Amino acid sequence: MNILFCGSTGEQITLTIQIAISGEGTVWYTNQNGYLAKVYHSLDQERVEKLKVMVAHPPLDPNYHIPHISFAWPKSLLKDSNGCVLGFLMPEITGSVELINIYNSLQRQKLKLEIDWTFLHTVCQNIASIIQVIHVSGYVLGDIKSQNILVNNRALPSIIDTDSFQVRHPNNSHVYHCLVGSEGFTPVELLGQDFSTVEQTEVHDRFRLAVIIYLLLFGNHPFQGQWIGTGDSPEPTELVRSGFWPYSLNSLIEPSPRTIPLNIVHPEIQRCFLRCFNDGHTQPHLRPTAQEWKNALESARNQLIACNLVDSHQYSQSYGKCYWCERASNIKFDAFPGNAIPQPQSISAPQSNSPMAAQHFQSNILSSDQVSELLQQKGQEVTVVGQVFKIHSRNNKMLFINFMYSSFTVVIFQECLSKLSKANKLNINKLNSYEGKYIKITGLIENYQSSKNKFFPQIVLQNPAQFSWITKSNAKKILAKAINQLSASAKTFQGNQSSLQPENQAIICCKNGRICARQGNYQEALKHYNKALSLKPDYDIAYYYRGVVYENLGVKSKAINDFQEAAKLGVKLASLKLR
Repeated sequence: MNILFCGSTGEQITLTIQIAISGEGTVWYTNQNGYLAKVYHSLDQERVEKLKVMVAHPPLDPNYHIPHISFAWPKSLLKDSNGCVLGFLMPEITGSVELINIYNSLQRQKLKLEIDWTFLHTVCQNIASIIQVIHVSGYVLGDIKSQNILVNNRALPSIIDTDSFQVRHPNNSHVYHCLVGSEGFTPVELLGQDFSTVEQTEVHDRFRLAVIIYLLLFGNHPFQGQWIGTGDSPEPTELVRSGFWPYSLNSLIEPSPRTIPLNIVHPEIQRCFLRCFNDGHTQPHLRPTAQEWKNALESARNQLIACNLVDSHQYSQSYGKCYWCERASNIKFDAFPGNAIPQPQSISAPQSNSPMAAQHFQSNILSSDQVSELLQQKGQEVTVVGQVFKIHSRNNKMLFINFMYSSFTVVIFQECLSKLSKANKLNINKLNSYEGKYIKITGLIENYQSSKNKFFPQIVLQNPAQFSWITKSNAKKILAKAINQLSASAKTFQGNQSSLQPENQAIICCKNGRICARQGNYQEALKHYNKALSLKPDYDIAYYYRGVVYENLGVKSKAINDFQEAAKLGVKLASLKLR
């Protein structure tokens, strides 16, 4: 029983350790690194044929290029020595936790997970993206629930229990049904239906996706609140059947004192929820698609503003203030606990009026995503803080660290790598474990020229003592302090700008624009960018950053115009914005 055979290659598969058991079957570690086996207690021919279709027609993983496993899809059938199918082989999902540990604030704090509202928006967007791909491939998830979604520390989700999906045979259109459903995730039109006979569509999944997104953004189920009707509150299924949630007309439940209000999220997200749970209650086809959710979440994520009081708080620009500070003050519980941000103090500005003054007018601490600023620091010693996206070695003699949302790179040669290893700062055999972590590194900036004649900033680490792993909250605290110092310096230095060359004045104006934009003061940022471009009409990066501000303000035509100008002047990020 502990030895099975791969249905695709005939290779022997050994079941090593049983890690889970349910009414349907058992899950095992195998001798195949990175793969698990699911073995059913019993398996009828209908299920076997369904698995054959899934093995032959897997959806394209939207995150294959990262790499990341977005769904634990059956890779091959598993057979016994007589050729009978007993289960299937699937990829193992590692380094992830169940969705409840992500959306439940008490669980987050218990597990010491460093998660903020931007992270939750990103998880929602990534889940919508994965489900969109699954729907395009002709599959229906059917049993979407929080236990079936795992999330890692890079906000990347993975869907498990994919063998429960509804599958349509691509050749004869035979439907292999999803036989299970979960309370609170089943749309009203399927309540009381026999899942073994009903054919589901992606419209049904739309309801389930909305529930998942609501859980992530608000921390509780949408059909939950304070019952104002007579008697005890009905079960969740009955609330769904009646369409009772806090924002429906004539609802008998209303927000409780601890309910997070709907208006704190971006207006597009509000509209999606209202369409799904109000309009979609009687007209299911009006529920937002996965693509519509993806678009709304992207808009919302782009308009999140960092709180200037607590380093772990963000809020929607449309709401206009930090709800999390407000809520923590009212109910004495912070859903995203963090550190108080030091407020700006007076800082002496550079006194030099030389052309080089503008280049040195800045904090010596930068975020890894400030690529344009890093390129300007060639030959300067700078401290860079960022989140690791990928870390990989070349024959254990060189190590490269790439950063999230950035082309900035850390290069570590063998001698320094050996010292880091001896100091227990790096384990060359467990590089994957560092992905998603935050580091602080100090060194001289170099500009690396690629084969396509593009320049990218990098640090070649010289001193292992200048390399350290830090927590997410510490990273935010360091960067927030740097921004506040830069803001104070900028205000002090503005009076000396007139004696500088126009090009250097433009550099300062652009930096002031970045400061204002990061603090959510978009109108003031526009003034700085406009002045920068009046002083230096071919200032490529000023066009790009002004375009980002217009994008955040919803002025799409002006944003596109600025991105086009920036792209003409060689800003690659602007070209990506235009796709």
